[in-house]
Amino acid sequence: MHPVIFRIGTLPINSYGVMLAISFILGVKLAMVRAGRAGFSPSSIADLGLIVMVSAIAGSRAFYVLTHLEEFSSNWLEVVAIWKGMYGLSMLGGVVLAMVAGFAFVAYKRWNAWKLADAVIPAFALGIFITRIGCFLNGCCFGTPTCSPLGVSFPEGSLPWSVYGSAAIHPAQLYSSLTGLYMLLVLLLADRRGHFRGFVFVLFFALYGATRFGIELFRHFDQSPTPLFGHSPLTGLDGITNNQVISLVILLAAMSIGVFLYLRSSRDS
Repeated sequence: MHPVIFRIGTLPINSYGVMLAISFILGVKLAMVRAGRAGFSPSSIADLGLIVMVSAIAGSRAFYVLTHLEEFSSNWLEVVAIWKGMYGLSMLGGVVLAMVAGFAFVAYKRWNAWKLADAVIPAFALGIFITRIGCFLNGCCFGTPTCSPLGVSFPEGSLPWSVYGSAAIHPAQLYSSLTGLYMLLVLLLADRRGHFRGFVFVLFFALYGATRFGIELFRHFDQSPTPLFGHSPLTGLDGITNNQVISLVILLAAMSIGVFLYLRSSRDS
């Protein structure tokens, strides 16, 4: 764990922030290359990337705040104080708001939305792969105790240590990072085959919803689970987490949109 990856004089540089910046730069570069091949202006894609990044951070913070209102009830100004650390962000909220803002920008530009979506969506998978490494270095988004040889122990003073002490826990951040790499490879391979417009986009969200649901089985969650589906013998929880509910919604929405786009494509061909 290295929450401060280096210093410039006395100024600490946060590892999560560094990985987020790297993912943004590489993600925008990938999106510009792929979108350029699809006939879109690379400079406009850079503008889209900036909008998506700002929306992703705002959405991540908003979702965290909405699910942790008790933390801010005594001082609501803390809602905007993301510079105090990266523990108060939730990627699910960021993905949702980034998609909404992205499609709004595309509608404003009157671009072919599904053609562009297929071109740029692999950049999101790349972003997950890189930023989740930042989560691991930062000590956030950690897992639950495990006897697996994959378990890791975080140092005294870290957030995982304050919850589980020196016990070995799942490196859930690295699990998420590997799923990002997996999704990136699948999307790039799938894009080499013939498909209907929007296929790569909905494939990403189907994979994201499914993998995020699974990773939640290994993640520490600081709230009581949603009392849905009753007691789970697999997780030992009386229900599933809010993030798993949202993951299921994302998965089902992706499947529904995929079927719609496939049928429309078949009808028009």
